[in-house]
Amino acid sequence: MLDDYRRARKLGHKQLQTDVSAGRYPYLPALDDILKGEGYQGEVPVGTMEIDIDLIAGTRTRGRQNTFATNFMPLPESGSEFSMKWSDLIDSQRAEGIRDPIVVYEFMQRFYVQEGNKRVSVLRYLGQPTILASVTRVVPMPSDTEAYRIYQEFMRFFNVAPIYGIVFTREGDYVRLAAFAGQDLDHAWPQEVVRDFRSAFETFLGAFRKRGGEHLGLTAGEAFLAYLGVFGYDEAVRALPSEVDQNVERMWGEFVVKRDGGKVAYLEDPRSSRAAIIPELKNLYKDVVRSKPFRASFIYGENPLVDGWTALHEQGRFELERRLGATISTRAYRDCVDATDFDLAVDDALAEGSDLIVTIAPTQMRDSLRAAVAHPECTFINCSVSLSHSAVRTFSIRLYEAKFLLGALAASMAENHKVGYVAETPVFGSVSEINAFAIGAAMVDPLVTVYLKWFSAKDYDWKRELAEEEVRIVSARDYPNPADPGEAWGLYRVEEDGTTTHLAEPVLKWGRYYQLIVQSIRSETWHKEQSELSGLALNYWWGMSSGVLDVGLSDGLPYGQRALIEVLRQSVLTRRIDPFAGELASQEGPVKAAEAGRLSSEEIVRMSWLNANVVGRLPEQRELSEEGLEKVEVSGLIPVDVAKLPHKGTTLA
Repeated sequence: MLDDYRRARKLGHKQLQTDVSAGRYPYLPALDDILKGEGYQGEVPVGTMEIDIDLIAGTRTRGRQNTFATNFMPLPESGSEFSMKWSDLIDSQRAEGIRDPIVVYEFMQRFYVQEGNKRVSVLRYLGQPTILASVTRVVPMPSDTEAYRIYQEFMRFFNVAPIYGIVFTREGDYVRLAAFAGQDLDHAWPQEVVRDFRSAFETFLGAFRKRGGEHLGLTAGEAFLAYLGVFGYDEAVRALPSEVDQNVERMWGEFVVKRDGGKVAYLEDPRSSRAAIIPELKNLYKDVVRSKPFRASFIYGENPLVDGWTALHEQGRFELERRLGATISTRAYRDCVDATDFDLAVDDALAEGSDLIVTIAPTQMRDSLRAAVAHPECTFINCSVSLSHSAVRTFSIRLYEAKFLLGALAASMAENHKVGYVAETPVFGSVSEINAFAIGAAMVDPLVTVYLKWFSAKDYDWKRELAEEEVRIVSARDYPNPADPGEAWGLYRVEEDGTTTHLAEPVLKWGRYYQLIVQSIRSETWHKEQSELSGLALNYWWGMSSGVLDVGLSDGLPYGQRALIEVLRQSVLTRRIDPFAGELASQEGPVKAAEAGRLSSEEIVRMSWLNANVVGRLPEQRELSEEGLEKVEVSGLIPVDVAKLPHKGTTLA
């Protein structure tokens, strides 16, 4: 019908004007023009299949490109021969459907039409999601660009699972996608797996587009990977379209955060204002009057009797109860090592009326995220520093501030200018702690060398290696190990007879931290921060100035060292000194000049360079223990080959 053509033409001219105003080329791009600049290796027939109509980007040749706007809507006058043919075609589509496949060439996962431009135009106008096409691949010339490497990965994916439409902009995502299905990119997937995977993606795609996902700034493939990270592959395959639609709606905030690469807003100090005191007092009064205290549940993957990190948070839970008294009720769920145990704990916590659910390790994020999306009525927080999600806020301590002080103390007591630092795992935030320690040490002794070792590395004896280097002042675990009470921890000195003397340690005040979190939720501060920083993941990254971190010094420490650390401590508290605000140099050379100011929070969290006075390096994937790999897989700053991990399908997208 000509009425349809007029409406389609109106849409075309509107798109043309939009493109002209934005300074963009207003017609369909021609693949021949693209190839003139880039070249190609050759052409490979792929076959006839249904393709995503939104991936059709232009025409093969220049012949028809000026006939359509970039949205494939027609531009010629109504009454022209072209408009008549277009109108006949839409009538035919409505009467019996378009059966003949179009002919397209695929280049870098976009399709360019050789035959069938009008068919594409008509079906786009009618909102048809796919079209039957005979596809020939145009293989690009090799290059060292990220786009080419991603396309190579796609071709590996397509060889084992011939599915178009799943587009990524980050290397490694096709490997991660395959891992969710328990597959890889080296062996052909079983037909039933390909069928189920394609069906799951198409169902997700429909729900994603229904809410305007194509305008979100995130590819459908990237959104689907995030979806699998929350709900898992089995649920994605099993769920009904109505359930997928509901799941997509629930986790829309996750897609918004992902679209800009998962940017994190690091909130370095608790918000406090006099205006917030009155609402807080009102809430406290309501809790007492109603005899309904604020309920917080702590879900631990380990048991505090055997795990030092869990023991610290358990002490923090007890301290929270002591600080807030009758206005709060807490409960701990221990040994929740798998998803089933975790879900049972969440169900029980919600049945008990929990207002807040706390998890204390990055490896708990996937389970936390899945539960938070399913239960938006409850607040979920996770102790990590780099994971970016909307439904679960994260929190951590700027431990590097304490490490800076301990580094200064270590150097002041190392007569041979040698100190040791044993780091846990190469996850985000850990390198800033190493470097702050090294910078603090160099501030006291310019000749000091910091020997770096790793607890999570397998098959080597770091104690022996430090002894061989005559290192006697060592910074080890930040807390005692309940499973081995005799193990040296914190900053210690190795005596001549091999015994150790404790010197100092970082003091992590989780009770104070949890008190501030609860007060923020009780007031309107928690919700205000979410609305003011919409589209960003929120991380509470508090330090010494917030009262959640300090250093503890041994009673036997000499007066001079105690005085030194107190002076530096006050300087850190008042922010007159920051280890990352001055001149910085790595093992490879200068990082920044003194006048450049402090590194940003993100630069500190994500730094992967080591300070110039550090002897050592970051471990490689093959050198890590299985426990270390599990942590690095979720929150690591070293390259990880997902296909070589001992367990597949668990990586957060």
